[in-house]
Amino acid sequence: MTMAMSFPEGDAQKVPFAGILPGAPAPYVLRSGEGEKSLVFDQLFRILASGDETDGQYGAWTMKAPEGDRIPAHRHLRTHEFFYVIDGAMSVWMDDGADYHSKQTLEPGDFAFIPAGLVHAFKAERNAACFGAGTAGFERFFHAIGQKTDLDEPHGVFVPDIAVMRAAGQKYATEFLPDFAFRD
Repeated sequence: MTMAMSFPEGDAQKVPFAGILPGAPAPYVLRSGEGEKSLVFDQLFRILASGDETDGQYGAWTMKAPEGDRIPAHRHLRTHEFFYVIDGAMSVWMDDGADYHSKQTLEPGDFAFIPAGLVHAFKAERNAACFGAGTAGFERFFHAIGQKTDLDEPHGVFVPDIAVMRAAGQKYATEFLPDFAFRD
C-alpha cells in the first residue's frame, strides 16, 4: 500500500530543491555534502531522505553547527524526532511540563529521542554534527524557516523572520515557546 506523498508537487518549500532527491521511492546515493541544504540560525541542515522517497514513512537529515547559543524552546505536536551525535558535543534540554526535566550533553555515539509534544531545545557545545530523523514531512520544516544554501559547512547566521517562523510552525505543527524556562 502506497501512502500519500508528504510533500506535494508545487509546494513552495520544494521548488528550490527540485531534482536533488528523486521525489519518489527509488534507489539513489548521495555523496558527502549532497542533499537539500538549508541554513537555520547557525546550523546547516541537509535533507537525505524525505517523505517523498519513503512513501510517507519518515524523513532523515544531518545537522552541523558551530559552538553557539541554544535555539529557542519549541515542541513538535505530531513529530517524533531523534538526535544521534556523530561529532562534537551538543546539549539537549527536554521537558514534558510535568515530571520529566532533563539537560544532557551528548557526545559522539550518544542518542536522544524526543517524542511528539515534548518541549525541547539544543545547543552545540563544540562544533557538532548529528544525524536526525522524524515523522515524514517534518524534514521540510528546515527549508520553511531556513535559507537555501550550497555550502558544505555552516557559515554565517540566518535568523528567520518571526512571521516566517509562525507560518512554518503552523504548517509543520510546531510551537515556538520563547519564554519557556527549562530547569537546568
